[in-house]
Amino acid sequence: MDLGLKDKVAIVAGGSRGCGRGISESLAAEGASVLLSGRNTDAVEASVAAIRNAGGRVTGVVADMLTEGGVASITEAAKSVFGDADILVVNPPGPVPDKATNRWRGFENSSDEDFELAYSMFMMTQVRLARAVLPAMRAKNWGRLVNIGSIAMKTPHLDDPMPATNIRVAAAALMKTLAQENGPYGITANTIATGPFESELSHQYRASGTGVKTAEWYAKMLPVGRWGEPREMGDLVAFLCSTRAAFITGETIRIDGGYTKSLF
Repeated sequence: MDLGLKDKVAIVAGGSRGCGRGISESLAAEGASVLLSGRNTDAVEASVAAIRNAGGRVTGVVADMLTEGGVASITEAAKSVFGDADILVVNPPGPVPDKATNRWRGFENSSDEDFELAYSMFMMTQVRLARAVLPAMRAKNWGRLVNIGSIAMKTPHLDDPMPATNIRVAAAALMKTLAQENGPYGITANTIATGPFESELSHQYRASGTGVKTAEWYAKMLPVGRWGEPREMGDLVAFLCSTRAAFITGETIRIDGGYTKSLF
């Protein structure tokens, strides 16, 4: 199936590690010109080298998407190398467990600063990056926006970070609104609700006592019996960004190995 992504310009913010790298690889494999960003120089350089070695068109920028300056660096780098973005995928950095307990803080232990950081990570990254790319997408009458979220938005539980879970729901609502506003311009906007995927962060978490227990629990709860691979996420995102997915917009789509038991 031709996804129609050849020569499309894609920004993958947070595209140098884990699922973000899987997304960058899948888009590049389909012929898109990819600008990936990350906060770690070694990770950005390694991802760019791997994609180029596989024949993809890619460049990378070390930037923090949580800052206005970082957003400007990302969008300006893409435009200077490839042109205006046709595709924007925002994969925010994941929340970090409490250092003392290696567990997520519950409501009583979550400070105002915890909620403000979550808002900056999961909402303002979407707002600033979308604001930067939408004018050019509207001018072209074509564009794709994808927000990488979590299944915790659908089925929150005590092992999830509360501030992140709540703010991610708001970010999904933003995508729904952007889908309504920009549909007439050929622009779609969707959210991916991710389950457990293999990544550097998940490997570090599972290396701790609590992390091992959580990993074993997930394995028992997943009908497929394993965690997801980053390229499986990447292939879903590539399809949503394709010309074939023009009728899919305003949706929150789960990819969780069957973990979520509800119908909707």
